[in-house]
Amino acid sequence: MKLLPQELLDQANAEVLPELSEDEIAAFPTEDDASKPAAPLTVWPPSKFLAWQPPADACLLGDGLIERSEFTSLVGIGGLGKSRLSLQLAIAQILSRDWCGLPTHGAPATWLFISPENGISRWKTDLTAMLRDLSEAERATVEKHLRLFAMTPEEDGDVCLSDPLVRARLAATLAAEKPDVVVFDPLADMVDGDESKTADMIATLRRLRSIVRTNAPAAAVLVIHHSRTGAANIAQAGSNFDAGNFARGAKALFSRVRCELQLAPADKDDSNRLVLACGKASNGPRFATRGIVFDPEAFTYSVDSAFSLDAWRDDVSGKRREVSVSIADAVETVRNVYQVGEDVATITIVKPLREQTGACERTIRRQLNAAASKGYLKHGSKKGTWRLGSKPLKR
Repeated sequence: MKLLPQELLDQANAEVLPELSEDEIAAFPTEDDASKPAAPLTVWPPSKFLAWQPPADACLLGDGLIERSEFTSLVGIGGLGKSRLSLQLAIAQILSRDWCGLPTHGAPATWLFISPENGISRWKTDLTAMLRDLSEAERATVEKHLRLFAMTPEEDGDVCLSDPLVRARLAATLAAEKPDVVVFDPLADMVDGDESKTADMIATLRRLRSIVRTNAPAAAVLVIHHSRTGAANIAQAGSNFDAGNFARGAKALFSRVRCELQLAPADKDDSNRLVLACGKASNGPRFATRGIVFDPEAFTYSVDSAFSLDAWRDDVSGKRREVSVSIADAVETVRNVYQVGEDVATITIVKPLREQTGACERTIRRQLNAAASKGYLKHGSKKGTWRLGSKPLKR
């Protein structure tokens, strides 16, 4: 964010302070506070905890995965589509739809994305695809509840919390928009110092929490962050033993969030297949690690029912048996669904074979091509389709 005149900074501060009562403003520490008695911490007896009821709309995703006034992280290596996935989450919650097999809750929340790495063109592309099949009423609902930071020429995208002007502008934005959910993407751009140093990460999260609690105290926070790279680290997604080691940098982020969602590639040859895991869930049970598939045509994510966690970890570590499905299996699957004059789509073959054998998609595709090279199968009239070949396979 570019430096602005002092008048605008004063205006930003003026927009923030009215959100506080006179008593709260008077409670701010001053140089003379050392001589004043400190107010005690809020302490309750057990009966008050037992009588307390959470707000009906406190939880927005799953069983305590994203909750108001709490921090959640979404962590994964670069290039997996974390921004796109979180945008679909926002739209799913606004429209009361499931997200990656997890239920969303509550009335449409107002989502605010602070994402300086995504320019106007990127947001337009994603929003065009995600909104094109919505009804007019659904589009109006999304329009009312979704807000995104626009990287116009006047903005330089600086959101580092070391700059007091950045902090003032973030505070003013939260006070003006009054969001129910704030998405900070990526956290690395906001860190004051070195993300690998625990002290710097803790200080950054404290500053961020202070800004949110002062200006949008009931808002849930979703922090997007990068994970460590390499097969050994990717395989840690969803692991009870290594959950705290998944994110890049200091482990302070894992300690400070109430929930950590972890995203990893499911197939080194297919970037549309992903693994969604829960590395931490302090407010409820962790959900089962699942495979999800991005459909670039429909621009949606769906749960991969054939996903096997053990097979995926074996694949990542190089232990999977590559030929766990035979040529005969591939040909027989085509035979079972083949209708004369109608070609069989690859997905129609892959899904049952994955469920039956646990083989990965690329292994099945390789066996299909091998069957075609031997004459047992042949390619259909359309790309990605198959039909029985001229050479019969002994049964």
